[in-house]
Amino acid sequence: MDIIITVVCLLGAVSSLVTIVLNGNLVWKIVLKKSKRNDDLQLFYYRFTMDICFSTCLLVYIIFVILTMEVPHLFSNHRGLIVTLGLPWSNFATCRSAIALAISLERLIAAYFPIRYRTARNKIPNFSIFSMAVAFALSEELVLFGFCSYSFDIPPNCRAFGCAVNQCFYNFWTAHRTIIFAIILVSSILLSVKLFVWNNSKGKQSSKHLSKTNRLALLNTCTVFIFDFVPSFFGTMWPTAPMFNFDLVGPYNAVSKITGCAIDSFLVSRLLLKKDHGVAASTVTTILQKVSRNSSL
Repeated sequence: MDIIITVVCLLGAVSSLVTIVLNGNLVWKIVLKKSKRNDDLQLFYYRFTMDICFSTCLLVYIIFVILTMEVPHLFSNHRGLIVTLGLPWSNFATCRSAIALAISLERLIAAYFPIRYRTARNKIPNFSIFSMAVAFALSEELVLFGFCSYSFDIPPNCRAFGCAVNQCFYNFWTAHRTIIFAIILVSSILLSVKLFVWNNSKGKQSSKHLSKTNRLALLNTCTVFIFDFVPSFFGTMWPTAPMFNFDLVGPYNAVSKITGCAIDSFLVSRLLLKKDHGVAASTVTTILQKVSRNSSL
């Protein structure tokens, strides 16, 4: 079974590296350049940063899991690191989910109540939404060590965060994720219906920036649903199934989520940087034409 866990961990490590590189590129080329920013995408910029933090923490956690299998004698007295290293990536994942929820609700309100949205949205700073997402993520520590009275009682064969925590926290963990994902899914369905009606009635007169923002929101929903909600839901519904057993397959929830993040980061990069690539290509072509013209003279 160690082979299965190793394969799962390697997939997670590769996906983490891909996510770090792609989101780092987005932050460097868009977020840090004021002229490239779009006001409608501010929450996405926070999410790019969260993806980098989440991927980095998860990569450290995965390396630790692999080391516990390769050199178990070095970590036999430090099994508490499963939780200590697992909590940071769980916090960032929760914060990311909360931001994704805010994006879905924002797009839904913007589509159905555009005038009220434009009037009220400026009164709510994006940093306030981000701060609430961070506060919600940090509440996991309060629930784990406060409400659930966790005492680092880790099963002998456990190598994943999901089986290292007690049942009380695991129920809280799965419950808030399920609620968030359900709201995101319903919001996206309603948004899709509105966009379908809107596009058929207005044709090509829709706003380019709004269209791009909505596409990003729907893309985020698809990856969250497939790679985050589905594994978590199936694992809750069939906890005794071998493929959803943390002891047998390792941190499948986290690896599935980071795989979705890697795919999402790739598609988002294609969408947001496509224009830059086109401009760069035209610039190179212009330079080559000038060089060719000068050399012919």
